[in-house]
Amino acid sequence: MRHNIFLHFLNRDTREVFDLYDNLSSANHAQLMRRALNAAAILCEAHCIAPPGFIVEDQIAFELAENQQAFLRDGLIQLPMRENNLADFAEKKRIGYEPMRDRYSGLFNDTRIGFLGRHATGIIPRKSHITQGILAEWSSGAEVGRKIWRPAKKLLVPSLIDEVSKIPEFLDQRGTAVTWAAIRPELPAEALSAQSPLRDVLQHVYFLQYCIEFDLIALSAIHYIVHDFRIPTESGYNYRLFGKFLDVFELSAILFDAPADLIVALRQQPGFIAFIDAFISLSRKFNSDTDVIFFAGRARRAVNFLWASLPDRKLSLYDLSPIEINELADALDEVAATLAVEHGLPIRNKDIVRGTHKPIGTKSKAYEKLTVSKRTMSKHPDLVFFVALEEELEVLARSLDLKKVAATPEATGNIAGVDVAVICPRTMGRVAAAVAMTQYLATRDQQPKLILIVGLAGGFRENNSIPGHILLVTKVVDLALRKVTDETEGPSPNFRREDYAMDDQLMKQILSDDFDRDSWSATACRAFDWPSDRRPSIHRGPIASTDEVLASDVWRSMMLKGNGGDQKLLGIEMEAGGVCAVARRMRVPVSMLRVVSDNADPSKTDDSWRKRGMETLADLLKNISINKVIDALG
Repeated sequence: MRHNIFLHFLNRDTREVFDLYDNLSSANHAQLMRRALNAAAILCEAHCIAPPGFIVEDQIAFELAENQQAFLRDGLIQLPMRENNLADFAEKKRIGYEPMRDRYSGLFNDTRIGFLGRHATGIIPRKSHITQGILAEWSSGAEVGRKIWRPAKKLLVPSLIDEVSKIPEFLDQRGTAVTWAAIRPELPAEALSAQSPLRDVLQHVYFLQYCIEFDLIALSAIHYIVHDFRIPTESGYNYRLFGKFLDVFELSAILFDAPADLIVALRQQPGFIAFIDAFISLSRKFNSDTDVIFFAGRARRAVNFLWASLPDRKLSLYDLSPIEINELADALDEVAATLAVEHGLPIRNKDIVRGTHKPIGTKSKAYEKLTVSKRTMSKHPDLVFFVALEEELEVLARSLDLKKVAATPEATGNIAGVDVAVICPRTMGRVAAAVAMTQYLATRDQQPKLILIVGLAGGFRENNSIPGHILLVTKVVDLALRKVTDETEGPSPNFRREDYAMDDQLMKQILSDDFDRDSWSATACRAFDWPSDRRPSIHRGPIASTDEVLASDVWRSMMLKGNGGDQKLLGIEMEAGGVCAVARRMRVPVSMLRVVSDNADPSKTDDSWRKRGMETLADLLKNISINKVIDALG
């Protein structure tokens, strides 16, 4: 129902174009960027996108990323790049930006690059060649009459346009990054009068390539950002209008200044998702801002909630009080229902029953009408996937042709006649996994036949688990609980393991004659660009579940050589302990497939195995008879 958003305002050059550094104090500048980023994170369908350089190049943007790092941690901000990892990204950029090192010092700051490596879970591949796109546009755009060139053409004669159009190619051949800081000194004196429109051309070409590849739009009408360089926008993504809409419900200051953790928590509430959907749909239906605000005011009055008390609840919301968040989400859900019924607005996930937290006051007739309608259409998929990270969700949804949504579940669809749902907390860890699974199962009238945990894992080379191996898990060894005692050498952790046996129906199907493993493996090799010396293979065994990202030889050795560990462990992950604990209490069977993406050691890096491995794992799920697994479970 919504769009993902390109964070063009985080780009330093954008803010220089509009003189934000000169017109605003550093504090006001930083506050404006925080508010715009929060608005984008609230309005986007699944994520916002910005090149890594936007964050590391500029002090204000970097400090914002530090302060709101939950957006990075949960994959709400995704960072596309052509390089395999951030180290390669930094090395490549530093070569091209060396002549402008003083200006782009952030690219040469290992601390900033390291911060992204530690906190950004949404590093994704980019296909488009940005420099080549700029070269192509500057060499032909003015000649073929692109609209973005018109202001410059009014100021420059054709011979000057021709001279200017060759500058990016000259810089590229010299090995210099094609940026405005490099283009500006090369402009002929006679072309200086067209600096502003020429800079707009560069921003347009640069940004549009991301918008096209990832189907993005821009957040418009941000204070001081006068225009959007002719990249796609839409009425529902108007920053000023959205602020006025939130003001009706006393929410503008609360949400625009909120910590990222609150926005992440609210995005997990179906009522909050419905409220934002209603704003977008209302903005699309009515061209007048006045109409949008008028109808929002009517909805506020129709819902029995103490809206004026929200400013006093701000600190409780910022402390992530579950009571405050649930009450607010339910009140906003009622607002959404009121607007939907009154104006015939589209509703996402009609099968989801909202209002499970008993909001304050008596529900409006519109809300009751919509809720009853949803209950009659309620569906309960027999198979529920669990993935932890946005990058895993993206591959799973794309490979299995699932529909991604902004509420919970995060994706739905049908595989071999089996209705499925995907739960994804968009963060690592057993606690987040347990909370997400509990919240989902609590909304169901009947439980699924199977929870299937899928995703990435660290492998234990001692047991010959290497990147690319698919682990068909027989048992989860939860090692999160430990007793730490003082020993002569220092504190010593003693693992207090909890074992969870996996349901064996998935294993039986994968190992049966029904599934041609050799044919699948050969096809996957070609489809996902496997190295010539390795083939997809399936390995059975136990896996550890802990609360840490493992990159320690000592810690790994302890897990494998006693002290409560298990010498047969094939690898390690961080969510299954939480999911299995919930599933055991709810009496739901669990199976797990993980693909090894690294060796869980100090050399741990995010490389091509993450994407290749996850694509191969999703392809395996597509090729086995999932329906037979579910049928066998009764």
